[in-house]
Amino acid sequence: MDVNFEYYKIFYYVAKYHNFTKAAQALNNSQPNITRAMNCLEQQLNTTLFIRTNRGVQLTPEGERLYTHVLSAMEQFQAAEEELADSSGLSHGSVAIGASETALNIFLLDKLKSFHMTYPGIRLKLYNHSTPEARNFPFGR
Repeated sequence: MDVNFEYYKIFYYVAKYHNFTKAAQALNNSQPNITRAMNCLEQQLNTTLFIRTNRGVQLTPEGERLYTHVLSAMEQFQAAEEELADSSGLSHGSVAIGASETALNIFLLDKLKSFHMTYPGIRLKLYNHSTPEARNFPFGR
């Protein structure tokens, strides 16, 4: 079965809000597009996922079963997005700095102290080298 993954995302929001219009608002889409996508999903899966009422929708038993899987997948996607957002920011990680003792004492100590206060999750690795060694310090250690 080759189902468009976007349909599962839409299904998640419709099931979460029990409403096509609220799902459309959450997805910045239109209600007719959401309805059309859910009709396509039901056709592709060859099952009815929703009981449509004047007040919104309820999941059928098949819809409930699908929702447990889609919910798990959405939680994994959201966790992955958060993890990537954390790693792309300056919330954790390490920075290696090779510098001479003079450069550390005169130029860097105050700046490093300020950096550490601003980004406490970043581990600073300081390597004390002579000036020529510090200039050729290999990155990525």
